[in-house]
Amino acid sequence: MKTHLTLLFVGFLGILSVQAQKGIEIGPAFQVQSTWMLNDYDFDLGPELDFENTIQFAYGGYLSYGFAPRHGFRTGVLLSQQGQKYVTSGDFIELPSTAYQTLTEYIQIPFLYRYNGDLGKGNSSFLLQVGPQFGMLQRAEGTDLLRNFVDSTANISAVQDLSGRYNSMDISALLGVGLTARFSKHWHMNAMLNMSYSLSGIEQNPDRITGRGITRNAVVGLNIGVFYLFMGPEFVKKPRLNTAPAQ
Repeated sequence: MKTHLTLLFVGFLGILSVQAQKGIEIGPAFQVQSTWMLNDYDFDLGPELDFENTIQFAYGGYLSYGFAPRHGFRTGVLLSQQGQKYVTSGDFIELPSTAYQTLTEYIQIPFLYRYNGDLGKGNSSFLLQVGPQFGMLQRAEGTDLLRNFVDSTANISAVQDLSGRYNSMDISALLGVGLTARFSKHWHMNAMLNMSYSLSGIEQNPDRITGRGITRNAVVGLNIGVFYLFMGPEFVKKPRLNTAPAQ
């Protein structure tokens, strides 16, 4: 699977380089994101597992091909830190108010349709992107809550490798909305609110606990990117106001 994705990505870059005269942009991007690992069984556990907002980061770069003035295709590679933090509630008698967590890391490769407003009339516009995203698991580690039902005690395990619990691939749907602003004919910035959600379960053995069901990644992030645009529309220069006193 990884080999096929790599070949597909390299092939797409080759197509872009051949058709670059129709418009292409490239640049780095950084994302601050709230990440969640959602599972109905976990939600129902009550005081021993309360979900905490988990703030992580993603960074990498995008490459976009504009095949029409307002329409384009975007791909890229980002290293995305994800996961979920938990805390026992204050009334969990065995181990009250104790934090533990699962942290994952994916290489994300999106294949997105991109729509933007008319940059031929102004230097800023609405921006939308939507499509699938392929995440390849690089790392999974964390701590577990260990309960002893014999003597009604609990403790937190040491940090351990959890990669055996998760699938090597996470395919998600991504929707992004935001703005693009141009500083010159070639340089511009994107500010996007990106939202992604797994299309299938991310765990290898979701039925290891009866009735557990599937777990999905959910990510909401603020993405900032700076791009160099080849052969884009002319930069719109605003007319200067004539401040000279009237004669």
